[in-house]
Amino acid sequence: MLADMKPLFRKTNHPAIAGFLLPFVAAGVASAYVLYGSRDYTSLVSKAVFLGVVPLILASGLYASFRSLPLIAEKGDKDYAYSGLVLNVFFILFYISSLIYALLQFSS
Repeated sequence: MLADMKPLFRKTNHPAIAGFLLPFVAAGVASAYVLYGSRDYTSLVSKAVFLGVVPLILASGLYASFRSLPLIAEKGDKDYAYSGLVLNVFFILFYISSLIYALLQFSS
């Protein structure tokens, strides 16, 4: 009788959860640096954070979201997988547009 029972919980689609949360981590890193970091945004550390760390986190989130899509049938979490993908695309577009704005605004 116990052998015929289906498990109550499916295994978690960990890449879907990571892909959903990583855009918020990238926004948190950028926000924390703006609020608590040095005010010299031309320094090497600022450039490393805004041109290195934040895009790397966003790219990791996009990679995790794409990696989670084939696992939907096996592990579920379709809502996290697709919403993570949409969030990553939105945050990447927002990052690119703010980068273009900053380059145009502060270059002159």
